[in-house]
Amino acid sequence: MQVFNKKTIIFLCMIFVSVANHQLAAQGCSDAGFCTIPLRPAAASKNNIQTELAYLRGEENTNLATLSISYSRQLSKKIQWDNKLVAANIDGSYGSVTNLGDLYSTVRYGVQSKSGKKIYLLGGVKIPFNQSNLKIRNVSLPMVYQTSLGTYDLIAGAAFSAGKLDMNFAFQLPVVQQNRNSFIKEQAPLAGEFPTTNLFRRKADVLWRVGYPLKSKTGKWNFNPNLLAIYHLGEDSYENVFGKRETIKGSSGLTLNANLQTTYRISQQQSLQLSLATPFVVRDTRPDGLTRSFVASVAYQFGW
Repeated sequence: MQVFNKKTIIFLCMIFVSVANHQLAAQGCSDAGFCTIPLRPAAASKNNIQTELAYLRGEENTNLATLSISYSRQLSKKIQWDNKLVAANIDGSYGSVTNLGDLYSTVRYGVQSKSGKKIYLLGGVKIPFNQSNLKIRNVSLPMVYQTSLGTYDLIAGAAFSAGKLDMNFAFQLPVVQQNRNSFIKEQAPLAGEFPTTNLFRRKADVLWRVGYPLKSKTGKWNFNPNLLAIYHLGEDSYENVFGKRETIKGSSGLTLNANLQTTYRISQQQSLQLSLATPFVVRDTRPDGLTRSFVASVAYQFGW
């Protein structure tokens, strides 16, 4: 990890602000919570609890606030167990909805490579708390108003260092799709650009994050500018009013996000983290409702 100076921080922040100001139709992460699952240990304590509050700007002027609670336990020198529960409030022209989203449970295994560097392997599952058919006054809602995609997913990943860079790879595969969304654009009570997502079915994602970690001389501050690429491996689909499944053109492909993470270590057991993100390479369409033009979050972690 490199030691940073003020000029480096100011320069990287200017780049981030410049990118964010030019995104008028941006798209965000792969799945609520998936992008922030730690692929390497974030603290040295045996037990850790983290709370995170995030604000997200969604499509059609929707505002989203998410709250997540995470618990991790070091089971041995090589194995760590992580759990993360996400809830969300979405507010927009259709009204406001609040509900639980997903539970992520993963196991991380650290191994030593022949060169002496540590490699972390991760495997786990995502469990939904609803079937993506939340309604307001019995009105079917677009996917942006849903707190979960309604899918049971398998997750696998790896993290390692490559010179001065921090590399993270992950794969997310929907295995059981219980999405019961019933939104049909032609029957919507309000105008908008939300696509039809009746009985929505979603393809898998591959994630690749490249970071350049920096730290202060005292070790209190850590700064990690990074790029997050997500490739959607196929076109999603929905069921039309005639009961026929149709693919959604332009829903596969690449999304590239810029992210800044700043961590302040209060003590050996406590830390605060601020994260800012915005995308600048987007897919043609994003039917899953995860379009984001801006994301900001603050997290507090303590261990024992």
